[in-house]
Amino acid sequence: MDVPHHGGVGKLLGTDAMDLIIVLHHHDTNDRGHFAETATGLDHAGFVVPARDDLVAWQDHLEGNGVARADNADKPLTQSPIVDEAYASVLVFRDPDNIQLELFAPVAR
Repeated sequence: MDVPHHGGVGKLLGTDAMDLIIVLHHHDTNDRGHFAETATGLDHAGFVVPARDDLVAWQDHLEGNGVARADNADKPLTQSPIVDEAYASVLVFRDPDNIQLELFAPVAR
């Protein structure tokens, strides 16, 4: 399924049960350079949780461990509000190294 996303488009690939999901994302501002193992290249990692309520629990858990709530998760140790998309609810946060991580609750089918 094609997934519109701020700054580009993604392709969501998943099992019928949505228990394994891979999203390939193209950023409109990408310089078209090739991937190199010696350069920073991870966009983000996402992990599936069973339901949206789990995202709410994770927000509290993250905040209790120093990950501040913010309008955008754009700095180390920040988390976004939960965003409800047509395909899933998503909570984005960043680790101390500023790597973006997502918790993803697929919409029940």
